[in-house]
Amino acid sequence: MKTAIIDVGSNSVRYAVLTETTVVAKKQLNSTVLADGLFFSGKLSKEAIARTSDAVKKFCDCAKAEKVDNIFVFATEAVRAAQNGKDFTDAVLAKTGIAVDVIEGAVEAQIGFIGASPDKTKTVAVFDIGGASCEIVSGKNGNITYSKSVPVGCVRLHDGANGERARAVELISAAIPKELPQTEIALGIGGTATALGSMASCPKKYEPEIVHGSIVKKEFLLKVADEFFDRKNMRSLYPALTQNRAKVIGYGALAALQILDALGKSEFTVSERDNIEGYYEWKIKGANI
Repeated sequence: MKTAIIDVGSNSVRYAVLTETTVVAKKQLNSTVLADGLFFSGKLSKEAIARTSDAVKKFCDCAKAEKVDNIFVFATEAVRAAQNGKDFTDAVLAKTGIAVDVIEGAVEAQIGFIGASPDKTKTVAVFDIGGASCEIVSGKNGNITYSKSVPVGCVRLHDGANGERARAVELISAAIPKELPQTEIALGIGGTATALGSMASCPKKYEPEIVHGSIVKKEFLLKVADEFFDRKNMRSLYPALTQNRAKVIGYGALAALQILDALGKSEFTVSERDNIEGYYEWKIKGANI
């Protein structure tokens, strides 16, 4: 049985087809920046709703062409936080006939943890810096012992800090705890973490097989933040970056630094397994949440 899952994030819409034997799903991405302007207005713009719902429609068409058995569409912080989130879900329903599952922050954090499939013999912290929120979950032996979702992400920071590094640090520090449960392994998942992994390991071309399991050190995160806030051309330095990701990646580097400091770690490991695999484990395989 083939299942298509579409993840509507604050920065990107992602698509993958999974089966019971899938380990790491092959993901397609369309960066639509759904959360553009959300920090100031509290609403999703008509333009962002249109381009993002169009992207969902195109992925649904792909899924039908692949003759999948199920199609799931789930959305995260941008839709659940927006005053007019229903306008987006209505647009998707009208274009595709599929109801969007708007998941809560706690569920988003848990499916990220499940999807990452951490080493069950060690204490693991999994974090996902999205466009409008950041999820941090830790646990051991498959059991979650700490879970937090905070409303800070790359697109929100882009809007709120307006290019000012000190303001970005202030917003991050106010949202992400200064101390988190100590862990043996820190895992980064989602678009920000994988982009940083690509920048560190394969900067010219995004190669998932290289990114998965790669290491990103604090020194590299500082370098990225310095380059970004010095107004360097990030796509020239790191051609693997998409145009929209290049506009916000410095904020992701700063947020990752804060998380590593709070965890007492000097590096994180990148996982290509994330909340898409976690959502599949939950909806199809019946994982407990």
